[in-house]
Amino acid sequence: MGDWRAGGALALIMIAVAACGRPTGDFGRAEPSFLHDTLLPAAGNLMASQARKEPVSAFPLTDDEIELRNRAWAFVRAPHVRDWWLDTLVEGERTRILPILKGGDAMSPETAAMFPQVALPLVAPAYDRGRYHRHLLSDGRVSTETLWTRIIDDAGADTALIPPFCAVAARVRRDDVERLGALRRQRLVEAGLHEGAEARVWENEETIAWVWQALGYRAASYRYAIDHFQVEAPSGQLFTANRAYDTLVFSKCFGAPPIRTAVPRGPARPSRLMTAPDPFDEPVPQK
Repeated sequence: MGDWRAGGALALIMIAVAACGRPTGDFGRAEPSFLHDTLLPAAGNLMASQARKEPVSAFPLTDDEIELRNRAWAFVRAPHVRDWWLDTLVEGERTRILPILKGGDAMSPETAAMFPQVALPLVAPAYDRGRYHRHLLSDGRVSTETLWTRIIDDAGADTALIPPFCAVAARVRRDDVERLGALRRQRLVEAGLHEGAEARVWENEETIAWVWQALGYRAASYRYAIDHFQVEAPSGQLFTANRAYDTLVFSKCFGAPPIRTAVPRGPARPSRLMTAPDPFDEPVPQK
């Protein structure tokens, strides 16, 4: 238990260090930062491997794997709901200082044991789909028609980012299938190669599932806002808002097989991978 507590203490310290969140530039793109690109990921890999016993690969990231992670950032952060603490938690997840949190789902007992009881609501706040709705209403000077337009624009912007993400996710998954196939065909016996390959597949799939989970949360926020504004501020834009929502939640990725058929054996922790949201197997989750 001492190791878990020490890991939790380290996580809280590193979260405090990263409290400003990942720096971003134009259009919400992440800016280069030694702290966020090198120091925090190194600490996160240590936390993941030693404290949580998660797979960590020492393989270099391919160009597509780097692009996958960069594109994921646009989905897992919420640029239309600025909140320094939630930004910090997302950065903790991205750098693996924290595990990928599941919103309203319970944190695993192993992870919860890492932190003081009083810190748990801060480290893993329950997902609140009404947060976006309250954010839209926070400026009482904005016209109600502008609020409806904002929902339509935000949902449309998310939808527009899905095809390029799916394209790179498909390339990464196809490469991972080939990676594991090469291990079998060449009958390579080095334990480090097998462990590194399986860990990298696990890391890639965690990133893909994280994005699909985040899109499900965003869709739930849009649905909540639409339903409430339909009563609070009726508008002729209701049809357009519903269409924008439907376009988002029916989005799906193509160009690669579902993970459960692509990797029959499954890499490390197969059950977790096989049950995670998979954009090549299902549309955006409706929570």
